[in-house]
Amino acid sequence: MFPLFLAAVLTPSPQIAANPEDIFVSATLDPSQPYVVTRIPALARTRAGTLLAFAEGRRAITDQSSNILILRRKPASAKAWTPIQIVDADEPNALNNPCVLTTSSGIWLMYQRYPHGLNERTTQPGFDPEKACRSFVITSKDDGKSWSSPVEITSIVKGPGIQSVASGPGIGIELTRGPHRGRLLFPFNEGANGAYSAFSVFSDDKGKTWKRGPSVEKAPETQPNEVQFAELTDGSVLMNARNQSKGRFRLSSVSRNGGENWDPITPELTLPDPVCQGSLLRFSYKPSILVFSNPADAARRANGTMRISRDEGKTWSAGVQIAPGPFEYSCLCALPNGKVGILFESREFSAAGQEGYRIRYATLEIEK
Repeated sequence: MFPLFLAAVLTPSPQIAANPEDIFVSATLDPSQPYVVTRIPALARTRAGTLLAFAEGRRAITDQSSNILILRRKPASAKAWTPIQIVDADEPNALNNPCVLTTSSGIWLMYQRYPHGLNERTTQPGFDPEKACRSFVITSKDDGKSWSSPVEITSIVKGPGIQSVASGPGIGIELTRGPHRGRLLFPFNEGANGAYSAFSVFSDDKGKTWKRGPSVEKAPETQPNEVQFAELTDGSVLMNARNQSKGRFRLSSVSRNGGENWDPITPELTLPDPVCQGSLLRFSYKPSILVFSNPADAARRANGTMRISRDEGKTWSAGVQIAPGPFEYSCLCALPNGKVGILFESREFSAAGQEGYRIRYATLEIEK
């Protein structure tokens, strides 16, 4: 049995997030907003310098509530974000788990479709559109202004007996070094009957075709769920995953062949987590800096903390607090001039007691 992490060991330093701004707000908190609940942030910066902020627009608080995928953009020269645009919708079915990758040749977004009235515990294995969770990819060639029709990849990513699959949520990565340079790599997890595992989906031909890698080998008391990847300086890939088990810590693994096969999963006892999504980012190669954010609390989704690693993820800093109070899903993005952007969720209740979320954007300094 793995020892429990003592949260007091890594008390973060004072808040450093600069002027967080609301990007998506649930209508339960602000009746002027178009979606009852907004959740699941994904953030990326295009080669043109445009920031892309994605989320799920939901009709209710539950995970599968006729969700549609929404986007706001902030071009490099703009001072404000564009109005909300719909990226894809298939109501009353639910679209979940936006996971974005920006490259010099285009932008990819992967996500899942749940049939109306079903969720990850009640969907069936297989590919029946009325009974099964299915996976899709869409692309943009114009900096996120418009998007292609969905291409289904369920038969590639979904294994036999699997009820649910999930991309990210967050970001995919493009490998920049080693024998698999140029590979497009998306993080996935799959579930069946309460058991979960993580794997990769990748393309070596700029997204024309996709392949699936084997699931990571699990250790006792580990159930890798929502997952993110970061490239290491030698071209290896680091995995960081939510643990859908009783151990309140993050999980990690390393791939030596470009994110296809993985070393057995390892508990990260110095990274406490209340069973929640987290974000992992390669910030720079010289010097080597990885960045990680999550609610750094073993009991509750609060204490949003950003940490850095200068030794390829072997150890992590004590961290700095992103924002006080409730903190749930987040997504990091490298910015120019030594800064990182973060899109994160803050859970709130209205004066009438209705639950809702603010998805907020902030910038933070990285000390090199």
